[in-house]
Amino acid sequence: MTKDLTTGNVTKTMLLFAGPMIVGNLLQQFYNIADTLIVGKFLGASAMAAVGTAYTLMSFLTSILIGLCMGSGSLFSFYFGKKDIFKMQSCIRASFFMIGGITVFVNVLSFLLVNQILWLLQIPDELMDMMRLYVLIIFIGIIFIFLYNFFSYFLRALGNSIIPLLF
Repeated sequence: MTKDLTTGNVTKTMLLFAGPMIVGNLLQQFYNIADTLIVGKFLGASAMAAVGTAYTLMSFLTSILIGLCMGSGSLFSFYFGKKDIFKMQSCIRASFFMIGGITVFVNVLSFLLVNQILWLLQIPDELMDMMRLYVLIIFIGIIFIFLYNFFSYFLRALGNSIIPLLF
């Protein structure tokens, strides 16, 4: 399921490719809004503060992974456009293991240094336990964030922005 983005009407091709990504970003924002509403309503202000503070940390970690995956995606699209499948496959393997290794390293480091990270973020004592639990749960999901972003940028590099939206 690939799409040649170099042929046809430029505006139509761009909109068809970008549309699913825009919808995906909107859905992500709705998820964040729903998360905030649910936590605020059912768990209270302290939980809301923990979630809000954790957002900065998660944005930082996720941005590292997204940046690495996006950079790899540009290599994938370059070799896909050149029709050099061997080089593209080689880049996919190397990128997967490199970014996967970085993900595991950052995740292990995050688990080991969670108290120091929370201290650096200057978390108030009354939020510390709730925040620690919340970020530990989130750290478990970092591997899935890597997998989703890696394969999303791979598919987008081949011109497919629909499948990442569905996932």
